[in-house]
Amino acid sequence: MSKTTLTIWKSRLEEHIQETRKYLKYMFNDHLVIVLIFFLAGGASWYSSWLKQIPAHFPSYWVMAVVFSLVLTSSYVRTLIKEADLVFLLPLEGKMEPYLKQAFNFSFISQLFPLIAVSIVALPLYSAVSSGGITGYVLILAQMILIKGLNTAIQWRMTYFQGKHVRWLDAALRFLLNLMLIYTVLQAAYMIAIVFYLIYGVYLVYLTNAVKKQPFQWELHISDELKRKQRFYRLANLFTDVPHLKKQVKRRAYMDWMLKFVPYDQRKTFSYMYVRAFVRSNDYFGLVFRLTAVFVLIILYTGAAGWVGALLVLFTVFITGVQLVPLTKHFAHLSLQALYPVSQKEKDRSFFVLVRNVLIIQSILLSCAVLPAGGWQGSGLALLISVAFVLVLFKPYVQSRLKKMR
Repeated sequence: MSKTTLTIWKSRLEEHIQETRKYLKYMFNDHLVIVLIFFLAGGASWYSSWLKQIPAHFPSYWVMAVVFSLVLTSSYVRTLIKEADLVFLLPLEGKMEPYLKQAFNFSFISQLFPLIAVSIVALPLYSAVSSGGITGYVLILAQMILIKGLNTAIQWRMTYFQGKHVRWLDAALRFLLNLMLIYTVLQAAYMIAIVFYLIYGVYLVYLTNAVKKQPFQWELHISDELKRKQRFYRLANLFTDVPHLKKQVKRRAYMDWMLKFVPYDQRKTFSYMYVRAFVRSNDYFGLVFRLTAVFVLIILYTGAAGWVGALLVLFTVFITGVQLVPLTKHFAHLSLQALYPVSQKEKDRSFFVLVRNVLIIQSILLSCAVLPAGGWQGSGLALLISVAFVLVLFKPYVQSRLKKMR
């Protein structure tokens, strides 16, 4: 029977890898990769120059501890379980241990890549403020891999408990433990770190005993797996069609006033539909709101000014515009919309007018965030560059992408 569950796991894993490769092929063949490389190079250059003049009061160890703690706490296990398994695999629940063991190993190894990536980024900062050297940092990385394993094991056991509040409490507790443990490890205070390791060990043993008689939460794992797939599909949908993507919609009646600005005209049919979809869909309105809020805070916190501030604003406007491109296919699944007497040219025009207005408003808000550090000159420069991009370069770029997608 164990061979049966192992065979199922291998087929699921192969299917998952093939699907991921399929969409990654489209994502990494896009011009967006070139743009991201450009901004990563700019970020690396700024990071290097900033390291040469780190303020004496800058809490380097705490910043690294917080970042690492976020990565370590956000642990999960990909079971690759499907909705139909609730019927077909339920009789095999007692024989699922080999399947779940393979799922745990796969999840743990795959989550090491983000941890190693963050460790590489943090290495220059650690070298600038610590005398531990590369050997000391490798020892720290080895401990973080161990802590990642502990977090993954604990999170897996928490899936046997019902109630979101229990899992939220566990996440908060693990974040605080990770924060203090990583901080003491970075400071090489290993006598104190041992205490936190013991707390982790006791916590893991307690949970292991507590879940021994708990049933496997099929509905929870199916729900979590669907959510993770949908997050990946939303990302892939920026580059190609994803038929499995499920859209999330909210009424938002308080924003209906925006629809009054759309003229009552046959040619503006899709203007009304696009505005309505933008306002009610979390994939568009929520995304624009989150990106704008996050980068406003980043600009204000870092005090970005001059060309750095302008490039940050431009980058935010660019990635926002790119992520609004799927709006053109928001109604593609509705066959009746093809009967509307509206040409494709008018549909595209309606889309570009909406996105242009959204990106200009976003540019103004982001440029205002540059004002405290960059003054009117820095804010004006950021606004000029971002608006010029929206009015001149954005439409040709998106048109070239739409030709590939159609």
